[in-house]
Amino acid sequence: MNQIESLWDQLHILVNNVAGGGRWGKPIVEETPIDTWREVYQKNARAASLFTMRAIPLMRRAKWGRVVTVTSIYGKEGGSRPWFNMAKAAEISLMKTLALTPYLVRDGITFNCVAPGGIAIPGTGFDEEKARDPKGFAENIGRNYPLGRMGSADEVASVIAFLCSDLASLANGANVVVDGGQSRSF
Repeated sequence: MNQIESLWDQLHILVNNVAGGGRWGKPIVEETPIDTWREVYQKNARAASLFTMRAIPLMRRAKWGRVVTVTSIYGKEGGSRPWFNMAKAAEISLMKTLALTPYLVRDGITFNCVAPGGIAIPGTGFDEEKARDPKGFAENIGRNYPLGRMGSADEVASVIAFLCSDLASLANGANVVVDGGQSRSF
């Protein structure tokens, strides 16, 4: 943030989009090292909180800002590895709590989340699953994804761009699900 401040003297938009851990560890929870829990939490929730805390003073000075944190549908419902669910739930809690802080939001800063479901991103493990068992992969998609396909990074980015715009000035404390109907919660 020091470089941002020295180069531009201001910051209006922060997108916390550090992820990882939903496939880490072992299926048997107690066999997963505590370091996995710590690493997933630090990579997700801790990073989001640190970047957000550094951005807030610059946004307050400008009297305008947008903080969007990319979480997951598994931050609001069960279904993934518990260390990942916990980290993503913490991110949602952080954004909602900041959104309820009058001195911040009255300085023109909004705090929101975007919660993707399965997104087809190369290198995240989905390619390997598909290559290993194409038929099983297709059956899983057909069974668990109402649209019959996974989402794309561009579809998530479009929602983030909206939340960062003036058009979304009333969106504050939202957790916008972008999953094509994959999640089960309301």
